[in-house]
Amino acid sequence: MFSLLRGKQRASALRTEAVAVMQQAKGVAQRAVEHTSALGALLSAEVKEYAVHQVLRLVMAVIACVLLLGTYFFGCALLVVILSLWTGWIWALGIVALINLVLAALLLIGVKRMAGKQLAPATVQEIKNDWQCLKLLFKENSKA
Repeated sequence: MFSLLRGKQRASALRTEAVAVMQQAKGVAQRAVEHTSALGALLSAEVKEYAVHQVLRLVMAVIACVLLLGTYFFGCALLVVILSLWTGWIWALGIVALINLVLAALLLIGVKRMAGKQLAPATVQEIKNDWQCLKLLFKENSKA
């Protein structure tokens, strides 16, 4: 008779423990979903910022190409003038060509420096850290 009563108490205790574990798992899952949605919003904002950055790079590259075309034009004009005339306005064309060349070089250097940036590095690192924490949490819960 007492063994039957003990069996019912054990079953009741196991059910209570199972309910507690399920509630804890539900809370952990809910917090993980909230955290993931917050990270998704952050990543979305960073992607928008990255897109603006890429548009800026494209605009700078187009401006550099236009300046290089101007340099070519003024360089050719300078060569023609040097070959045909030996007057003072030759230097004006040379200075304009040199200014265009320097500006194009500066813009291309800026574009090159902007090229190697990773998309949202802090967010990517935080997602990796969160993934490691979730792995540890699941390992601890599976051992318990």
